[in-house]
Amino acid sequence: MMEMIRSQRDPMNVMQRISDQLSEAYEVFSNQGPADLLLDVNTANNYLIISEDLKTATETDINQKRPESAERFQDHPQVMSSNSFTSGRHYWDVEISESAIWMLGVCYPSIMRKEEEPPRRGEQSFLGCNKKSWCLGADTVDGSPGCSVIHDHDVLRFRYWISKNRFRVYVDYEAGQLSFFELGGHVRHLYTYNATFNEPVHAVFNIRDGWMKIAPVPSPSTVTPMQEPPAEGRTRCCALL
Repeated sequence: MMEMIRSQRDPMNVMQRISDQLSEAYEVFSNQGPADLLLDVNTANNYLIISEDLKTATETDINQKRPESAERFQDHPQVMSSNSFTSGRHYWDVEISESAIWMLGVCYPSIMRKEEEPPRRGEQSFLGCNKKSWCLGADTVDGSPGCSVIHDHDVLRFRYWISKNRFRVYVDYEAGQLSFFELGGHVRHLYTYNATFNEPVHAVFNIRDGWMKIAPVPSPSTVTPMQEPPAEGRTRCCALL
């Protein structure tokens, strides 16, 4: 048993596992089309405009006054996809306006949409601040822009600012793998979560001061792996936005 534990913690084994996961992801990128995601207006916060083709979400100062719904995010400018996944390997690309502050990832349908109790109202519906969502997001700490991954209040902040505004999200449901990639002249691996999914997973988005859209997928290109991005350290917070 102890040998098994040591093997699981061995950095070389971890690196090999991530390398294998990335090889499988690239095979999917090369041979399988992207998921045809649509945004679910019934989940959209009332300060988000959803395009007619259900591909773009834009924050607005004007309340859209949509019908009340238990599915709707009440406290944050968030929206889920109408599609969900319970098996298989899937990916999608997201393009974001340069001025935006954003978060993107996946969540369970059981994520809270509104929390009434002060003093932390809405925290359990905020992406990454619960056990039901995993995300990559832009943030600002002490006036310095950056980028982080966050799940269940656990924030891992990258040391560098991600310069691109296009990203790929990859899910292998059975393997419990969620990977984020930056898209430019190549596909750069940013981070991989390994979990055990026990509910359907939806794509989910949070957008401020701009727009975010599910983008057409470009031709396959080279994957450049980054097994663990340089990071400033982990923190326990939910103040990315």
